[in-house]
Amino acid sequence: MQKVFRLILVAGSIALLSAAARRHNHLVRSSPGNGQSVAHPPTELHLWFAERPEIPFTSVALIGPDSSKLAVGKATPGRDSLEVVAPLKVMLAPGRYTATWRTASQDGHAARGSFDFTIVGGGR
Repeated sequence: MQKVFRLILVAGSIALLSAAARRHNHLVRSSPGNGQSVAHPPTELHLWFAERPEIPFTSVALIGPDSSKLAVGKATPGRDSLEVVAPLKVMLAPGRYTATWRTASQDGHAARGSFDFTIVGGGR
């Protein structure tokens, strides 16, 4: 009986930890999207999160095809409370780019991640 109780206790703890982990903020989608190939270079990056990001603690960076860090403006609120917009300060050439982001949720937990996109054409 004690073994069964321990098993139930462990299973319950794992379930609670999994639920807590899912509550932390994460990227839901982006524009350009992860793995997307686009014909025209974007002028800004759009990121949508599962929870409202804390804008003062949110940043977006962009790494170019040659691994150089490119100029990205300050992240600002988007059209809805889950969106962040980061203007690009340079025109992007064809190639593969990696956008990295950091944010915090209202509960104060930090979150970070990245997504890739490829520009296959030039001109705006």
